[in-house]
Amino acid sequence: MDIRRLPLWEGRNATYMSNDILQAVIEDQGAVMLEMSAECLSGGRVNALCLPYFRAFGSGVLSDPNGEWYRMKQTLYQAGGGYFTFPFPSEDHITSNGTYWTVRKYGTEDAYGGVWLYSEIKSREEGNRYRLEKIDLIIPQHPVVYTAVRITNPSDSPLIANPSVNVMLGAPFFESGCFFDTNARHFSAYPKTHREVANNRFVSGPVFEDLKHAPLVRGGIADASYVPAPTGTYDYLLGKIPERSGHGHILCINPRLQMGFLLFTLSSCDDCCCFPNISLTQNYLGRLDAPWALWDGATSQVFSATLGLNWGPSRTRNFLIEAGSSKLLYYAQAFFSYENPRMSLGFPSFDAVDGGFLAKRTKSTFFVPCDHSFNVIRSVSSSLFQTSSDAARI
Repeated sequence: MDIRRLPLWEGRNATYMSNDILQAVIEDQGAVMLEMSAECLSGGRVNALCLPYFRAFGSGVLSDPNGEWYRMKQTLYQAGGGYFTFPFPSEDHITSNGTYWTVRKYGTEDAYGGVWLYSEIKSREEGNRYRLEKIDLIIPQHPVVYTAVRITNPSDSPLIANPSVNVMLGAPFFESGCFFDTNARHFSAYPKTHREVANNRFVSGPVFEDLKHAPLVRGGIADASYVPAPTGTYDYLLGKIPERSGHGHILCINPRLQMGFLLFTLSSCDDCCCFPNISLTQNYLGRLDAPWALWDGATSQVFSATLGLNWGPSRTRNFLIEAGSSKLLYYAQAFFSYENPRMSLGFPSFDAVDGGFLAKRTKSTFFVPCDHSFNVIRSVSSSLFQTSSDAARI
């Protein structure tokens, strides 16, 4: 187990966390995870996350001489990786993924032998006041980064938001031939927004029960769970997590590398809030606006998929925090290899069992060791959050 601080560029810093299986690097700017890597079966270390070619290294878009190319948008300036967004995607307000996070402390804990990072931000913007505290945790023998977020509304009026988690996957892990698995149902596709130059592959509006039967714009259906060769399309899909399932997940498998990336959360909880939706953004060389392309309408430069959790499409506000109250969120990301090549053909079941998740294909299986009940991160974060609250009262 290891945890340490790293200097990056232009005064931007990050925290490195690792165990014997996994390495993670989380930047202070936006609390963006730049690396989540593991060894593939042939021995090379693979980063699952996409850092697009245009991701910048300066202190901010406003001081960058090429800021106009980024549309003066900080989120584009540091696009890619994995991050938590609160209160909603915006360039006009202070948001968690566009703001510097303060690392309060980091260290090891004795009960589980893990390493943890505690960071926070405070927004004092009029009409947009909030405090976020985030714990990232890695424990031995689990290929997982666990995260707990406590959101506090210190204002005198309710705060309406749409918190989300977004993880952009890219090469060498993400490529044609990969496939997705999720326990979500009732999917819908959404049209591109006014700021996006793109072509949609799937029809927006109709609800379909399975990713394998997504209605196409040109007619017919296609398997949206399979990653084809570049189609020149860009699609945003949203699916509902069944509450009775106990958890919600979306999984990407690379059959050639025999590796998988898993994003999961609770679907029901007595002492926390649960994300009701998973999202899947498929950019198969379909974003034609700068900086995804060199200029608007040019050739797309990025082939990626973004896995997510949220409370609805980007413009919705379905999450409410009453004045003076706090809410807790838990989610986790896993990156792992599996040895049985038959599992690369797909599997009909991916279930939570004691000690982790089990994928089955007839008599073949693979197992992802994890704490899908989030008991460990609950214990660690409750102690750290309590210490933080006590210190704030002193």
